[in-house]
Parts: sequence; structure tokens; C-alpha cells
Amino acid sequence: MNPASDYRFGSWKGPACVLVWFTVILLAATSIWGYETEHVVLVIIDGLRYTEGLGDTNHTYVPRMYELSKQGAVVEPFTNDRHTNTRRGIPAIWCGGWTEVPTFADRHCGGVDNQCCELPTIFEYYRKQLSRPQEDCIYVLGDVGCIWKASFDADYGPDYWPLYHCEGSTDLEVWDQAQEILKAYHPSFLLFYLARVDHFGHSGSWGYYTRSIEIADDIVGMLWDFIQADSVYANTTTMFVTNDHGRHTDDFSGHDCDCEGCRTIQLLAVGPDIKQDLVSTVPRTLCDITPTIGELLGFETERASGSVMHELFEGPDTTRTPSR
Repeated sequence: MNPASDYRFGSWKGPACVLVWFTVILLAATSIWGYETEHVVLVIIDGLRYTEGLGDTNHTYVPRMYELSKQGAVVEPFTNDRHTNTRRGIPAIWCGGWTEVPTFADRHCGGVDNQCCELPTIFEYYRKQLSRPQEDCIYVLGDVGCIWKASFDADYGPDYWPLYHCEGSTDLEVWDQAQEILKAYHPSFLLFYLARVDHFGHSGSWGYYTRSIEIADDIVGMLWDFIQADSVYANTTTMFVTNDHGRHTDDFSGHDCDCEGCRTIQLLAVGPDIKQDLVSTVPRTLCDITPTIGELLGFETERASGSVMHELFEGPDTTRTPSR
């Protein structure tokens, strides 16, 4: 007998063979099994240093997020592993990978130079692959003038950009806008950006900085309460809360270096498919968020460099119906 034939499926025998085939079947079943998540809300809190966020064992400024972490999962360590600034960190979250951010003359902003992504974004993957309308994929943030745009990728591009909703100056005003959007459209994917923590961090006022964290924490709590009270979103929505970067370890007023304070950020996940009261110690980065959302909602992120955080998910439930 040719020894090589022992590696052909038809010739496998014994307990090892049974174990291998069981593993193959289990993986195949898991890959097609449906999730209970039908909607995802991604919250980005710009510039929250981990030591004032969930990294504070007393949870002084983030009691609501700590409460939610007991209902869901957090990742430690979770990091920005390359560029600890907003200009690069936010696109990395959108794209699930570190992307170049070329400038272009934005005709929607009077022809001024603006920034876009070289890689396709989560918005484009979602809308194209699932054939979703623009109002089902909404990006809510404050009035920043001319918002950075998604990609001009030949396979995706502007036809699949999100609905941008830019109103309000404070985080609370943006929260008011987000509620109206959620009520009016019930988008299946919403990205909600809170900018004031970074703004007040740069002010150099510790009091303003920490108060802005408390406000962001209140908003995250109110958002989850809204989701749970809404007949469309309740029990079908997963929420992720993260940051684009931290702040200097020894000076909260700045960031954009390789120190631990700038690199270390947080990821909180809560929803029907997320394990409860989990502190995952699998090292992850912000590039893993988009592939994980794609897994839950059923679209591929083929040009992302990040990977799905399967360790956060509950195991297959035999009462569920396979969705893909």
C-alpha cells in the first residue's frame, strides 16, 4: 500500500479519523449557522484613554459601560497597533485594516481638499453585498463641516456610501439626532461618533475631560436603554463601543505616539450573540471590529486585514435557523 494513501479521506480509519471528521462538521455547521443579531450599532468615542475608561477598576467615569460589560464582553488587551491619531484610526476601524487616506477635491464641499479611504469600508461592504438602501446604513456625527468620505474603490465606491447625518455640536446634541434617526429609519447598521472627549482632552482641563467621559458614558447607557425598549431593536441588536486612540500615559492633553496610553483602547460588546460577563484575553486591535460585524450581519470583508473575534460569541444555539 502506498503510505500516501493514508492521507486520502477514503482511507482514514480509527478514533483519529472520527475526531477529524467531527471537527470538520462542527466548523462547517458553525460557519453557516444563523446569528440572532439583525442590527449593529457601533459607537466610537474619540480619544478616551483606557485608564479613565474600562481600565479604571473603580469605573469612576464609566459606570454605565461597566454595567453593560457585565451583560456582555470586553477585550483586554485591545489596541490601536499603528497610528494613534484620528485621521488614521477612524478609517482603520471603517476598513478593518490600515488604509492609505488620500486627499481629493470634494465637490460636495465646494471643491476643497478632503480625505477618503483607499480600501473599501464597512458601509460599502454592507450595502453592496446585502443590497441595502442608503437609509439602512447611517453614519451619525456632529457638524464637522466636510466629513471624511469612504472609498472610491472600483468595486465599491460612492454608490455604496452611507447616509451621512451631521448635525449638532455637543455629544448630547448628536445623541438627540441619533435618536431621531433610529426612530425614523431603524437602520440595520448605524455608526455613532462622539467627538467631545478628545476635544476636551486637548483643552488640558482635567475637569472638562473627565466630565465629557461621563457624558459619553451616559449616552452609551441611554442608547442601550433605547435599543432594549424599541420593538424593532430589542433582543436583535449588538452594540460595540470602542475608541480610535488613547492619550499619552503621562499627559492626557495629547496623543499620537507609541506609548501605552496612546495604544491601549477599549472594546465593549453587548448583544444576543455575545457572551456575558466575559473578559477576553485574546489580543485584538481596532482592525478586528469590521470583520466581526460582517460575520454577524452576513457580509464579507475580503480586503480587511483584521479577523473575526469568534471568541466573543456564544456557541451555536440549536433553536436557531441557519441563515447562510
